[in-house]
Amino acid sequence: MKICSICKELLSFNDFNKNKWYKKDGLSTHCKECRKKADFKYGNTEKGSLSILYLSIVRKIKNPRYINFSEEEKDRHRCHMTKEQFLKKWEQHVLKHGYNCALSGEEIVFKRTNHKDSVKSNAVSVDRLNPKIGYTEDNIIFVSSKINNMKGAVTKELCLAILKAHEEKGM
Repeated sequence: MKICSICKELLSFNDFNKNKWYKKDGLSTHCKECRKKADFKYGNTEKGSLSILYLSIVRKIKNPRYINFSEEEKDRHRCHMTKEQFLKKWEQHVLKHGYNCALSGEEIVFKRTNHKDSVKSNAVSVDRLNPKIGYTEDNIIFVSSKINNMKGAVTKELCLAILKAHEEKGM
């Protein structure tokens, strides 16, 4: 049994994460439930949300679905930016667009949701302008998850074709 440093409850050792740095008993000082709440709270802040977003991009190609991809294919999904460059790009976005989606102008929010709900939300997301290129400073914009999901893998060429079709129909 162990007392959580946050909620002060006496809990089973199974209610704590392992922590090899904590030499006394090898367990975290706070329980799993308190850690989960703290992570959720942090993820709903600007700094936390952007940090989590950056890490998800960096870790993307480690996902098992990319195992059989060639290095060239992996490069199209790889992050070619440091966290500092990513955060600087965000600062530039805020100066230009405020806390709004670069494409729709809708307000971007920092609220964690499950994946199913995130594709319909205005949570901050990163879009690659050219899906054939990885995440680079020149190839990303900050948009809402909803807009990013709607855009999918639309290319510049497809956008021009759609505009041409509209013009031909007098729209």
